[in-house]
Amino acid sequence: MVKEITSHSNEYVKMLKSLKRKKSRDEQGLYIVEGMKTIEEAISSGQEIECIVSSDKNSAVMRFAKQHNAKIIAVPYEIVQQIADTKSPPKELACLKKQENLPDFSGKFYVAMDDVNDPKNLGTIIRTADAAGADGVFISETSADFYGPKAQRAAMGSTFHVPIEVCGLKKRLAELKDEGVLVVSGSLQGGDALPKDITAACVVVGNEARGISDEVAVLSDVLYKIRIYGQAESLNASVAAGIMMYDVRRALKG
Repeated sequence: MVKEITSHSNEYVKMLKSLKRKKSRDEQGLYIVEGMKTIEEAISSGQEIECIVSSDKNSAVMRFAKQHNAKIIAVPYEIVQQIADTKSPPKELACLKKQENLPDFSGKFYVAMDDVNDPKNLGTIIRTADAAGADGVFISETSADFYGPKAQRAAMGSTFHVPIEVCGLKKRLAELKDEGVLVVSGSLQGGDALPKDITAACVVVGNEARGISDEVAVLSDVLYKIRIYGQAESLNASVAAGIMMYDVRRALKG
């Protein structure tokens, strides 16, 4: 069933607009994703859908949503623009329910973020972790909100594919170490060699400006520095994260 809303002052529309703010996302337990591909991935991967919003009643995503019995709201494009975070958004967006229960983490390859503040970096790191076959992603409570629109756009649907936990990172890394997981943290004070035949590992990416915290450095088994051959002083956090992930992934045994 399709519900049509044309008023910009509709209370439900106001609620959807408010989800640009983290406080509202936390209070409502909802968040927004944009674009047909991401919406189809959300539905196909079993995400809980609050509603699909579209200004095109004949779009493929509307037909896809109907097939999966998703709640559909038809609105003018101007309302889509107000709900979305970009100036020229796609005609379709979805309001999804945030996960209530922590996912199960089992495997041998993890990625963690220690105070990563830029949501675009955070989303890109999640996407790369997904591509590298990570079994889970741990995000410190001081990092950007992965449910935010910029992070979701950068992740390109990868938040639906890999288990993610926002946590006290120090405690989580200590637990991983107790389970035999090697903690490999990016650091300018590190070396460029990795142990051979690693059985399980967690790659830690630090803050864009300050790097990993002292607490994380103490918990790290390996401080890893990416070799730079040119004149650049450093790499973007998400680029460095990708290099580290694949370096460590190749060093994993089996």
